[in-house]
Amino acid sequence: MIYLLPFFTDPYPDELIYSAISRYHFYNGNINFVETLEELFQSRSILPSIEFGSHFSNLIQNLGNNYSVESLLANNTIYPYFALFITIERQKKVLEDVRTNGQGIHGRLGISGGKISRKQGLYYCSECANNDIKIYSEPYVHREHQLQGIDYCPHHELMLKKYPVDYTEFSRHGYIRFDERLMNSSSLKETESSEFKEVQVKLAKMAYRLLQVPINQFNIEKVFQKYRTLLRENNWLMTNTRLKREELFRAFISKFPQGFLEKYESPVKIDGQNQWLQIALTNFLRNSVHPFRHLLLLYFFDQDIDSFLEIKEDDGPFGSGPWPCLNKAAKHYKVLVISEVEIKTRDKVLIGKFSCSCGFEYTRIGPDKSEEGKWRKSRILAYGKAWEEKFEKLVSLNVSREKIALELDVSPKTIYNRIAIKATSPELTEKYRADLLEWREKFPNANRKQFQTKLKKNFTYLYNHDREWLDANFPSKRKTLHTPKNPNITLKSNTKNRIEYYRSLLLDAIKECPDVTRTQLERKFYTAYRYLYINDKEWFDANLPQKRQATTITNATDWNKRDQEYYQKIKEVYPELKTLEKPVRITGKLFSKRLNIFNLSIKSYVEKLPKTNELLNEISETVQEFQIRRCCIVIDKMLEEENCVRFEKLRESCAIESKNFKKIKPYLEEYIRKKQKNI
Repeated sequence: MIYLLPFFTDPYPDELIYSAISRYHFYNGNINFVETLEELFQSRSILPSIEFGSHFSNLIQNLGNNYSVESLLANNTIYPYFALFITIERQKKVLEDVRTNGQGIHGRLGISGGKISRKQGLYYCSECANNDIKIYSEPYVHREHQLQGIDYCPHHELMLKKYPVDYTEFSRHGYIRFDERLMNSSSLKETESSEFKEVQVKLAKMAYRLLQVPINQFNIEKVFQKYRTLLRENNWLMTNTRLKREELFRAFISKFPQGFLEKYESPVKIDGQNQWLQIALTNFLRNSVHPFRHLLLLYFFDQDIDSFLEIKEDDGPFGSGPWPCLNKAAKHYKVLVISEVEIKTRDKVLIGKFSCSCGFEYTRIGPDKSEEGKWRKSRILAYGKAWEEKFEKLVSLNVSREKIALELDVSPKTIYNRIAIKATSPELTEKYRADLLEWREKFPNANRKQFQTKLKKNFTYLYNHDREWLDANFPSKRKTLHTPKNPNITLKSNTKNRIEYYRSLLLDAIKECPDVTRTQLERKFYTAYRYLYINDKEWFDANLPQKRQATTITNATDWNKRDQEYYQKIKEVYPELKTLEKPVRITGKLFSKRLNIFNLSIKSYVEKLPKTNELLNEISETVQEFQIRRCCIVIDKMLEEENCVRFEKLRESCAIESKNFKKIKPYLEEYIRKKQKNI
């Protein structure tokens, strides 16, 4: 039978419901804890949970309308510490867990597999306890002091103390109430300095702020998109999805004092796989990441909870659609009519392709730096019917090329080229034909690609206006093999017909081009080639060109002698390069120029010189290493002249972008520390 309690010890600010129940037991005068459980939950077998609690439905019915399951969960448990970093579905299930027996909550929050050790026992801050005694006449258990991974009080920046209780003598059904007589009330600052205190205090303040965030306002999906925004802003994304993993991990490790990540069970290894940092930033749905580790991420990004929650969620490298059609000849010019973008990567650069229904296609290099980037195009791939019609009309009206370019939003060079392509006459055709034949006589072994490169104007004209003659007199490589089509042959299940047809394909190709190789045949007629190779091997070997033997080239170069010579030269010039008044980045290309040895800039060549290669790998600098060295030179001057380092002035002196300077700042801080220590 459910009945309302005559009184209950209402929770104090940020008091765990566990602590409020312990005070209720004390003031109610119950001798046995099971009697208290019976009064509050109508059950004598409930086991207390310090961080979360359970059977809230029964408890609420006994406490009356002043309480709700949601309010107890949000205000009197440590659940808000986890709420931001789980999915909406899990948030709903946690609410159901605490209504009943609470058995699934640790798994849903990722505590079981999070590998961050749970606190054993109860913790308190002596200053908070003294204040509680002054205000409420008794101390109580603050939820911000029970958070996993947090060792300091966010209010007084004191290290937390463990409440002394012998759990072996305490009832498993019991609730511990703080007794001020057992507490160390000394609020003196700890005499033993901790090298991790500064970081831990910041994390403690962020953790406490997490407890104030409404539990249903954010979730891991939104948090992940905010991470993407930060990664994109700091240039940590290699493509739209892949991280610059090694750079990011190195910067993350250098952000924290040595040994900090290991002590707090969150190590990161440069070469490791499936690490928590990578999961948090790329695959958050696969495994839960403990909130303490999310706080480490925020600390790395120089964020606090408030600034992080205000960050706009990532819309991708080109923002959220729809996107505009940038065809100036179309009626819907600059109207948002393109609903999809095709994203590709070329040389680690993101390229978005935008295609409109009018036939106009353009690309843009990403990511967009601002909203204005949406109205920018890098290259036009196709113009479309509307553009072509307007172009024809403007040309027929004898409008100047510059005005046409302005009218159609392209460069004047594009208009010049397109008009040149349209210009045709028998005299021009004969002239370009003669140029091609003359060029072929002069360079009989040249290929079509070389002609296209050397005489681009001639080739473009013939390709557009006289392609049949061009292909007949100067076929491209792919034109030397033609695939005949025979619609009368059915290949479905007739093996004999299939073999005959495939044989005829290859024989016709060999007849048409006697010098064709097996490799060329395989590329052009892959299906026929592989089928006959497996099912008609005897005919295959008898009729196809013989394999060509690779020619062995005798190498007369004394690589050991050359290796020793280059090694010695580099070793001699290296100290000079390091002491130049204006620092230069040490690379193989630099040595190549200084020593007039062209091949030193070619990786495949240097690999033949083991000593030289090893030396170059050792002394060559990445862009980041060179930036650090250049900054260290300026730091030395600053310390000598001003006895202090101003980072903004340092960044400007070395002409380094803010996002790149942020990455090397931890190394510079470490250098300054060591420098001042030696001074």
